[in-house]
Amino acid sequence: MNLKVNHQLLWSLVGIAIGTSIGIATNQTALGVAFGITLGILIGSVVSKRIRSDSDETLREHVSELIKPRDWQEALQNSEDHPVLILKHSTTCPTSARAYREFMAFVGSNASESGQRMDYHIVKVIESRALSRHIAEETEIIHQSPQVLLIEQGRVIQHTSHGKITKKRLSQWAQYPFN
Repeated sequence: MNLKVNHQLLWSLVGIAIGTSIGIATNQTALGVAFGITLGILIGSVVSKRIRSDSDETLREHVSELIKPRDWQEALQNSEDHPVLILKHSTTCPTSARAYREFMAFVGSNASESGQRMDYHIVKVIESRALSRHIAEETEIIHQSPQVLLIEQGRVIQHTSHGKITKKRLSQWAQYPFN
């Protein structure tokens, strides 16, 4: 069983308990509870961000950034042996940020599955504009951002963009890539 802990809520409750104790000890219960809530929210926020950052770092182990045409050629070569999934991502776009989260959620669940061999890559389209255009030309898929390309045997077999990039869709592609 995989339980997810809501650290914000947990620390808020701990803060309330501490604040209430301080409030009772000083005969200022309301002030103590208010202090406890504030303390809990502050600590919970810091802890949640830290845990999220650690899990993002773990996921990044599975995702490599394509920067140069040589990186792209290597990814194409690898697609001869197993599927390659590429996210074209704009680091300044909120829609792309959402797609990035969906992509990383998929990587987190799929990379841990035994028997599921897939390479995961990201192209930052602003920072690597020339490469992004090069990929669009070689694949003959019009560039969009965000965009996901699933490549097997050196050719794009699935692609989608914007709000259609979801963990569910990527999971379906992993199971049935040609549907």
